[in-house]
Amino acid sequence: MIPAPEVRATILRHPLFNHLDVAVQERLLASTREFHQPAAALLIRQGQPASHFFLVLSGKVKLFRISPDGQEKVVEIIHPGQTFAEAVMFMQRSEYPVCAEALEPVHLVSVPNLPMMQALSENPKACMHLLGHLSVRLHQRLGELETLTLQNATQRFALYLIQQLEDRSADRAEIDLMLPKRLIAARLSMQPETLSRIIGKLREDHLVEVQGRHVCIPSVEALLGRFSEPMVQRVSLR
Repeated sequence: MIPAPEVRATILRHPLFNHLDVAVQERLLASTREFHQPAAALLIRQGQPASHFFLVLSGKVKLFRISPDGQEKVVEIIHPGQTFAEAVMFMQRSEYPVCAEALEPVHLVSVPNLPMMQALSENPKACMHLLGHLSVRLHQRLGELETLTLQNATQRFALYLIQQLEDRSADRAEIDLMLPKRLIAARLSMQPETLSRIIGKLREDHLVEVQGRHVCIPSVEALLGRFSEPMVQRVSLR
């Protein structure tokens, strides 16, 4: 049972819960477990039987896969207010397809899949809202996949910066990167040294200014103009 009012409120605001009847919400909250984990804690393992999904209350969680040759591939970074492993509920093979690791001390709740599936089967309206939520997540993953298909590592990093912008209509932009550069490199399928060289080259060309995790783009148009790929222009307009 989740006793703290602020934790209950956060859970019930999420699209998985906020369209359910009050009685159903209370039933789910009664089966939900709240817990804390330190930085670097492994929360789930790839291939482990999946019986729960998770909602992050504070901290960040890294989702990653281990390739057959033992390489780690970062799939997504989960921020407070987001869930992970919820789509596994609908998979025939109920195993986690990724590992999850705490990037920093995290506060989470775990929700058992079976009660949630029962709740959804009783509430078609909640199912429609969940479908919309998962569709948005899928669209985000497709956008990232499209970015990764670019062969030029500099293009991939430039697009990553553009995708972080809240206002893409302004030409000058400033960004505070949410992730360490080594994780950004992993998400963009490059080595950290490659990313460092790219940042150095963009700085030399006066296309970016970087201080720690703070990035200033003097001209978004100039940064995009550095590349001629039509895909770069399409992503910049999203």
